[in-house]
Amino acid sequence: MGFAVGASGGTTFTGPHIDSQTGSIFAATRSVVFVGDRLVLASKIGMRQVPEAKIPAQVYQLLSLDTQTGQVKESREITAFGSLPVFATNDAHVIVAGRTVLRLTADLKDAGVFDYHADGRKSGSVENISPDGSTLGNATSPGYEFIDAGSLKSTKLTDSPAYATSASSKGFVTDNVHWTGKYPNDLGFVTYRDAAGDHLLYHGGCGGRPQFLTDDLILEPGCKSPLIIDTRGDLVRTLSVKGAFSYAGVSQNGKRFALQLTGSGQHETFVIFSVETGEPIADVKPDQDGEQQSWTAFSPDGSMFVVGSPLKLTLYRLP
Repeated sequence: MGFAVGASGGTTFTGPHIDSQTGSIFAATRSVVFVGDRLVLASKIGMRQVPEAKIPAQVYQLLSLDTQTGQVKESREITAFGSLPVFATNDAHVIVAGRTVLRLTADLKDAGVFDYHADGRKSGSVENISPDGSTLGNATSPGYEFIDAGSLKSTKLTDSPAYATSASSKGFVTDNVHWTGKYPNDLGFVTYRDAAGDHLLYHGGCGGRPQFLTDDLILEPGCKSPLIIDTRGDLVRTLSVKGAFSYAGVSQNGKRFALQLTGSGQHETFVIFSVETGEPIADVKPDQDGEQQSWTAFSPDGSMFVVGSPLKLTLYRLP
């Protein structure tokens, strides 16, 4: 993987991969992360038969890049059946959720493992981390539990069937717990579940995949004008956005978040917003559009934002 300075003023990393791998909006925020002074990414490179498996596994290459030079410092291969989400913790480690959940250092050394099938679990799937990087959400089918991102110790939240679109350190939100019996004319719902049970935070004529911005603030991106609500169900603010958009990440300090905008015929643009004010701070326009959405990640303090794919990553320093 090479290094260059992009015309946009950002630092650009380019690589030899043949597949941009940006066809999934879900994977766009789970494929590259900041870990200390490194960028860690997971790139799909092929398939391999693994012992005791009936179908081949996907093979991913993990790369650890120096954020100053773009130089590849470390690499290793990981297998998974499907996608391979990567998450940044609040103590400069990376979580890789494959056939097991691995906790790695910034240079990809083993620092812990969580086995989905330990303690009598039939299955598990880690697909979310709290915005502050402290807590992983694990769907145990049925049920849901939290995993401490540092110790990898789990805490059961519920044994009931659960589907989470986003997790915090206290609970999770979902869009598929419908309250149609009570609100038959509404199409969209945001339900927050914590240790006390289910809480209906929003119901109305629109809805999407709600996302935590902090432990207490939630983005509802399914409406024409996205909403920020709190865990009490109060409307905090309505954002002004033109055209189609989707969620593109939040900084661990809870200060900034991003939306991808793809209006009719326009190129992919990422708008950085202030969580506190809801106002836009900066626009980022990558040189190459993603198939559906380019990979993105914030540095923990929100001062840097990376955009791209295995073909090309560009690092932007934000105002």
